[in-house]
Amino acid sequence: MRGLRRPTVVFMTVVLAAGLAACGDDGDDTESGSEEPAAVTTTASATGTDAIDIVMAEYSYTISGNLNAGGTIRLSNTGKEFHMIGLGRLKPGKTLADLTTILQSFAEGPPGGEGEGPTTTAAAGSATTTTAGATGPSTTSSEPQAEGEGEGEEEGDPTLEVVDEVGAPGAFMGPGQKAEITVPSLGAGTYALVCFIPTEGGGPPHFVQGMVGQLTVVGAKAKAPTADATFKLEPGKAITGPATLTAGKRVLKFEAAPGSEQLEPGLVRLDANTTLADINRAFEAFETEDDFVLPLNAASLIPGDLIAAVFDFGPATEVYLGVNLTAGTYAIDGHDSDSEDSPVDPVEQLTFTVT
Repeated sequence: MRGLRRPTVVFMTVVLAAGLAACGDDGDDTESGSEEPAAVTTTASATGTDAIDIVMAEYSYTISGNLNAGGTIRLSNTGKEFHMIGLGRLKPGKTLADLTTILQSFAEGPPGGEGEGPTTTAAAGSATTTTAGATGPSTTSSEPQAEGEGEGEEEGDPTLEVVDEVGAPGAFMGPGQKAEITVPSLGAGTYALVCFIPTEGGGPPHFVQGMVGQLTVVGAKAKAPTADATFKLEPGKAITGPATLTAGKRVLKFEAAPGSEQLEPGLVRLDANTTLADINRAFEAFETEDDFVLPLNAASLIPGDLIAAVFDFGPATEVYLGVNLTAGTYAIDGHDSDSEDSPVDPVEQLTFTVT
């Protein structure tokens, strides 16, 4: 989404020239019928649960344990700044330390030696992540490779030597927000979490501050939640779904039509007399010609609440978002924020009322 995830895209493509959280349509572990299965890093003897907590703050992730495949991430932002989980699946034999080394090079300058990297003298240090309940040694097992996984690597992007990009359940979230994100097709493996958002006041990206982490997804299959409302997304068309919902804890299901791999479903609560276009323009105000800078207290300049902007569907066909809805007006924005000609007010949107 241009206004919700576009700032992250701008920052990464202009400043980092990287793709870890720019989320191509590859990386989720759905079976593709590939003739040659690829080895993936996983934890053979680890146990997981159907739902885990990931808490984002300045500048860390706290992860409650291992997640069963297709399970629910209860994501919350307890900090005062915007945060994100950019998701990348570690390739066989690669570690979070390998990725951290590459991220450190971003702090010193973008790949290829052109331009300047984020202004900082700090290096991306070890991950400030707490994970409870991780057990068992890390081993290598053989699983089918997702269609397109490892393909289309951008020349000059060394992160793709370490990780395969993953979209959903990666997400961008405003301060004080929480949501439950479920992608039933999320497969077993070891995933890196990275926050690419710049520190408010013109500071370095959050990964430089140590906001890098690791998530283990194990093979036991979790059951998908039951949806209270279903919204269907398709490129070039308005989102279809209910116009009204009642307040309370609700599970929203986003369904992707064929060709929707790059669409990015997200939810905002609008301030009174505000439209989705107003929110998009507020985020665009943080962009410059060749940079993206968040002012102090950036969230206060947005005329609404960014609950969760989930990254692109990729090979997933459905994403569930569990949220606590209060009375008011909400908007879903689902278009591809990576598209250079995306309008400020996209076609792929829907506004609904909560009573």
